[in-house]
Amino acid sequence: MANDDLVLRRRFIDFEEVYGVGWEVLQRNLYKYFAKSFGCRLVDACTAVPPDIVGLLGQTTFRTRLHLTVAVNEDILLMPRSDRNGFIGKGELLAWAPRSAPSSPDSFTWNEHVSWLTTCYWYNYAPDGTYGSTWIADCKFIYLGSFAPLDELARNEFIEKVKNREK
Repeated sequence: MANDDLVLRRRFIDFEEVYGVGWEVLQRNLYKYFAKSFGCRLVDACTAVPPDIVGLLGQTTFRTRLHLTVAVNEDILLMPRSDRNGFIGKGELLAWAPRSAPSSPDSFTWNEHVSWLTTCYWYNYAPDGTYGSTWIADCKFIYLGSFAPLDELARNEFIEKVKNREK
């Protein structure tokens, strides 16, 4: 990824640096891209896309229950740069339903990543601050969170595999 060393060192993304003068409109378009990706994931799971997600795509200003956070997966950083470049993936979609309607989920979490940069989706569910500051296309900066999903044993085994592979 371009600028990954800078982003990793600072642990934030400045939309004005990325997009220039039109950063407000362009960061809103980026948010809409993520909202559409989330909607596609819901459809893939045979789940209706909430109306606020559908509605925001054509709006300049909007209200939504979809909050995004962005985090660094520290375990992916253990991989050689050549392996993590182009390493993309999507996490499990988790759903919660109210007790009054257990077959109708109304809250979701999900994530997807490009290399070490993980975008976390929190729909009608309180974001975990470990995964970064909340973003809904409403600020100039995104402050990155950090997580390491591997336990200590798995992490040490992974480090050994990487070292042995490099020999």
